[in-house]
Amino acid sequence: MILGHELYGNGSDGVIVMHDFYGCRDTWAFARNFFDTAKFTFAFTEVRGYGESRHLVGDYTPVEVATDILALADNLGWEQFHVVGHSMSGMLAQRVVLDGGARIKSAILNTPVAASGLSFSPEGFAIISGSIASNEMLAQAFDALTGERLCREWIDFKIRQTRSTRLRAAQTAYLKNCTDQGFLEDIEGNKTPMLVIIGEYDMEPFTAQTAAETFLKWYPNAEVALCRNAGHYPQQEAPVYVATVMNEFLNRQR
Repeated sequence: MILGHELYGNGSDGVIVMHDFYGCRDTWAFARNFFDTAKFTFAFTEVRGYGESRHLVGDYTPVEVATDILALADNLGWEQFHVVGHSMSGMLAQRVVLDGGARIKSAILNTPVAASGLSFSPEGFAIISGSIASNEMLAQAFDALTGERLCREWIDFKIRQTRSTRLRAAQTAYLKNCTDQGFLEDIEGNKTPMLVIIGEYDMEPFTAQTAAETFLKWYPNAEVALCRNAGHYPQQEAPVYVATVMNEFLNRQR
């Protein structure tokens, strides 16, 4: 069983790229035009229950995802590789770092959920949970995650993208498991180089201040890049900048 994925680039270093709670690999479609494909090969993958991996049923846990990502790397012949996660899969990428050990050369965490688990206010959890089935609440979620500043056409696009790419049961399970199955005490102090990308207009707990109080304290080789004019989707809201900082970081890890 191998996760659905698409290879992009011809470089000698492998990079496995995951998606967020609401998306699929298409969320990287424009930004990837500016990725360094001469030095890196990117594997845009979808976790169980999403996109081309929708037919792969499972428990939808961080440990399961890490196991699947390492199996994908094995299938690609990548003894060592870099990993990229966005939001939900930012937490999953940290699990890959933990379970992959020396195989993981670096991690890029794009507006990530922390290794301690997803943390929202009760009102925030109600919106995220309700958004799994309700388009009205999904619109509220996208509006909040991008600073209530983007047009309705953007929100409608994100709703269409979400509804076409995931299994509801999988999304429900990931929400619960990424809330309940934190592993901070196991990974705190990990020295893997990490780039944490934060959107200027994102909501808590995805702000620069919170990142400084968590990721920068937990991981001695972590650094933060603040993406201006973006909320929770920097790779879609400011794609050229995100590609630029990712290329620069990855090249420093070669």
